[in-house]
Formats: sequence, C-alpha cells, structure tokens
Amino acid sequence: MKKKIALFVFIAVVAISVYALIDYIIFNKNYASSNAVFVKSDSLTFLSFKIPGKIEKIYKNEGDTVKKGELLAKLETKELEIQKKELQNGIESLSDKIKSMEIQKDKLSTDIKDNQQLINAQINKLQKLIEAKAFGIDAKRYKLQKLQKDYQRFKKLYLQGKISREKYENVKTAYLALRDEIKADEKSMDSMFDDKKALEIKLNMAKNAQKEIKRLEFAITSAQKSLNAMKEKLNLVNQKIKDSFLYSPIDGKVAKKLVNEDEVVDAGMRVLSVVNPKDLYVLDLIEETKLKGIAPGCEAKIHIDALDKDFDGVVSKILPASAATFALVPRDISSGEFTKLAQRFYLRIKFKKVPPNVLVGMSGEVVIKRCKK
Repeated sequence: MKKKIALFVFIAVVAISVYALIDYIIFNKNYASSNAVFVKSDSLTFLSFKIPGKIEKIYKNEGDTVKKGELLAKLETKELEIQKKELQNGIESLSDKIKSMEIQKDKLSTDIKDNQQLINAQINKLQKLIEAKAFGIDAKRYKLQKLQKDYQRFKKLYLQGKISREKYENVKTAYLALRDEIKADEKSMDSMFDDKKALEIKLNMAKNAQKEIKRLEFAITSAQKSLNAMKEKLNLVNQKIKDSFLYSPIDGKVAKKLVNEDEVVDAGMRVLSVVNPKDLYVLDLIEETKLKGIAPGCEAKIHIDALDKDFDGVVSKILPASAATFALVPRDISSGEFTKLAQRFYLRIKFKKVPPNVLVGMSGEVVIKRCKK
C-alpha cells in the first residue's frame, strides 16, 4: 500500500514538474520578465540659482503643486537694489552733465561762427573805408600840391604889390585848410587801422576759442564712455536681480526641498527639484538573452512593489547601448582574458494610464509580451 502511495506521489510530482516546465518554456517563449525595474521621469528637474546668495524665501514645500512660471524661491536682493538705485542716479546725473556740455558746445560753436562772420564783415567794411580814405587823401594831396604852387606864386605877387591882399588871403586860406583837412584824414585813417588791428585780434581770439570746443568734445567723449560703462554695470545688476528669482519650468509638484531659508548657496547649488507626475515611465534593465521578440509597441504588465498593484504599459523604446557601455571602469579585455557575460539593455515602458500614487524611484517587476516574430 505504501509503495502504491509513494508511486502515486512520485508520478504526481513528475507530472506537476513536467507541467511547470512546459508552462515555463511556453511563458519564456511568449513573455520576458525582469525585476530590475524603476520608475523614472524625464521631467524631474533640479533647480538652482545662477548666482550665489542668501535664500530669503522659499514659497513651496515638498509635495506642493506648482504651475509653469510660478515663483518658487528668491535670494536677498537688498544690496543689489541699492547698487541699482546708485547706478540709476549716477546715470541720470551723468546724462544731464553730458547734455549740458553738448548744449554749451553747440552754443559756443554757433557763437564763434556768428562772431567770426560779424568780425570778418566789419574788417572787410573797414578795409573798404580805409581804401576809400586813402584814395581821397591822395586826391587831396595832388590838389594841395597845386594849391601850394598857387600859394607861393600869389605870395610873391602880393609882396611885389601886383595883386590885392584879398586874393592872396583867399589862396592862403584854401591851401592851409586843405593841408589841415589832409592831416585830419590821415589821423582818421590811422584810427581806422587801429580799429582793424583790434578786430583782427578779436578774430584770432575767436579762432582760439575752438580749443574750448575741442576740450568740450573730449570731455563729452570721456563722459559718454563712463556712461556706457555704468549702463553695462546696471544691466549686469538687473540680470543678477532677475537671476535671484527661481521659477518653475514645468507644471508639476515639488519633489524635494534641498535647502532652507536663510541658507547661503553657491551658484548652481541645487535648491529644489520638481517633477511632472503625468510624465512617469518605467526603466527596465533586461538581459540581452530576453530581447528576442521584444520591440516598441509590445504590451507589458507593470507591478509596483510599494503599491502591490499591476498596471498596463507598453514598450516605447529600446535604448541602443548596453548598460556596461557607460560603466565608469570598463572591462579590459586587451590581455586576452575574457569571460562572456550576458549584457543588459535599457527598455523604456510607458504607462497606458499613469497611476496617481506611483512615485519616481519606486521599484517593481515587468512582464513583457513578445510581439515581434
């Protein structure tokens, strides 16, 4: 009896084992399984400030929902605001100074030009008067020579008693009057020459004033360079103020708060991380021996350990390089020593519908139905 029971048990165990083996073979032919599975997200983003500073305020906590462009944190900007105000005042003051110098230069240029034109006109007019006066004096001198001869002749005739005293006196008076008139004209012409010299001195002084215009031009150029430098510095301060505010690049949730308020952070130091819960996928590390028949579009069953639930998915991509390709210390086979190992490749599997409680970093298992013949 015992032998019959033992035989029955042995036959049952063999039957179950054969069935299990056949089921395993069929399963492996139609499905590929892996337990190197992790939930990932391409939208998991670590946020940092572009400049160093002290954190003044963090507006969101871990798990809070955020909108794209929403303010998440800011650095203290008091010193930057003071610098900005000082630069704005300096730029305004220097701009006013430049405008004042430009007005002064333009007015001086106009005044010098008008003054030169006026002085040149006066000199030309005076030169014509001098020429006319000189011509008149020459004419009077010619007439004086004739009167002088008449005067000497009439004087001799008068002394000889051949003419009357009245005739003599008339010629004498005309001679002396013309001589005095010529002397007066010569003095007037000398005065004209003095006036002309004075005008020429004024003209030279007006020309020398051009140096003041050049000095103003140099001062304006120098001030303009300083103004441009201040504007560039203001742009830099404005950019720093802008970089003191941290905004969310996506719609999602705060995954991690890495620093606290009043902490001093360096440029590029991680402050917050945000993630889009709707942008989750499964990254599966599967052996190359199991890749046969698997291609994008194959159905998959995803089991998340933390939730102990299964979810539907589909293979979206098989990455083109093995995991070992990116190892920090690659295998050295140059010596000829080589042990063949099955390589693992990354598969990306999309959730058909992203579960609400699945979080980045959760692990699990996947079963993929082979769909490629």
